[in-house]
Amino acid sequence: METLVIEIQNPEARRLIDNMVDLGLISVKSVEPSWKERWKKISDSLPPSSDLSDEDIMSEIDELRSKRVIS
Repeated sequence: METLVIEIQNPEARRLIDNMVDLGLISVKSVEPSWKERWKKISDSLPPSSDLSDEDIMSEIDELRSKRVIS
């Protein structure tokens, strides 16, 4: 038995592959994307972030802490 990775370029090709599956000539198995590929997809979908300085982060932390004390 031989395993091949096939990229389908044309929807007609998918129909041919499905027909071969129906005839029992081949089997099709989905391949899960790797963690790296999934992370890249997620990362690409996020909006670009602006650079934050340490001072910005610390001031935000101080602000949140002061809100907790008041509450």
